[in-house]
Parts: sequence; C-alpha cells; structure tokens
Amino acid sequence: MKKFNIIIHSAVTAFMLLSFVSCSSSTQLENEWSDKTYNKEGFKKILILGMATKSWKKKVFENEFRTAFKKYNIDAVSAWEELPEDETLNKETFDIYFRDKNIDAVLVAMETGMSTKETMYGGGTSFVAVGFHGFYVSTSPIYRVPGYLSEEKIIYMDAKLFETTEGKLVWSATSQSYEPKTTSDVIKAVSYIVVDQLYSKDFIH
Repeated sequence: MKKFNIIIHSAVTAFMLLSFVSCSSSTQLENEWSDKTYNKEGFKKILILGMATKSWKKKVFENEFRTAFKKYNIDAVSAWEELPEDETLNKETFDIYFRDKNIDAVLVAMETGMSTKETMYGGGTSFVAVGFHGFYVSTSPIYRVPGYLSEEKIIYMDAKLFETTEGKLVWSATSQSYEPKTTSDVIKAVSYIVVDQLYSKDFIH
C-alpha cells in the first residue's frame, strides 16, 4: 500500500509539473502589419522612443532595443540620451535634436496594458500499472487527479516603425508576454523578437 501511495504521489506531481511548464513564460508577436508599397532600402540609423509614464521604464525600453539592434550592426540612438525630459518628440523637436544625425527611422515602443487569464484544468482518472506484469489495465488500481485553477498574467506591448522623410508608418505589431518575471524581462524579449522580425522583412540590413 505504501508503494502504491508513492506511485500515486509521483504521478500527480508529474502531471502538475507538466501543466506548470505549459504555462511558463513566453512572448508572442501578433497583429503584424507592414506597408507593402514601401520601397525598403534598409534603415541604417534608428531613433528609439520608449513611451512610458515612468522615466526608468522609458530608459529600459530604449536601452534594450538599442542592444537588440546592435546584433545586426544597426546604429541605434536612445531618445532619453538626446531629448530633454520636458520635451516631447514631434516634427519640430525632431528637427531640432535629431535631423542632423542622419536618422532615417524612428521606432516607438510602449506597454499598452495587462490582463489576467484564469484557466481551470480538470482532473480525471488514471491507472497505475501494478497488476501481474501489467497485462490488463483492468487489474491496475485507479487513482483520481484533482482539478486546479491556473492564473496567468499577460503583458501587452506595441511597436511601430516610422520612416523620417515623410513620417510614414511602415511597420507595426503588438505582443503578448505570458507570466513575465519582471518588466525588464518582457521588454528584453519583445525587443529581440521585434528586431529579428524587422531584419527578416528587410527593414534593416
């Protein structure tokens, strides 16, 4: 009986572990759009603008994206390093602070929301093969796996790429990050996914 209880405990633990892994942290890119008519020559120098109410989060956005762009040897500029805190980026301030820096694209990134998803995982019955050589499942004891409620936190982000000649939107996408550990982890994951996608679509070379 003791051996049987150990087997049951091990089976339930394995089930819970697999369920936990299936809900582990991940980031997905969604709602991707690109201007099919835009003649892509590949942007060489990109200004990164993080939109956030807190200055530390804005800096994390811009620093992480700048690091991601370095993977493809793209010259990326963080707006927080050049633009005074009391200034917002518009046509006038862009001309004042960035026009002479040969910036040909602006990437705008922001966190757009957060939600919580609850999922009920149902229990069920299973068998432990302890019969005579396990020759019939009907000879094995039956145990019940209890159901449980799983709660996932989801962070939503948005990224848009504009060319600077006309200020035209040429690419955009949203992202969903499940069960993030920290805000910085989410931004880092999103930055690499976005930059990799821009490279695959020839917006950067």
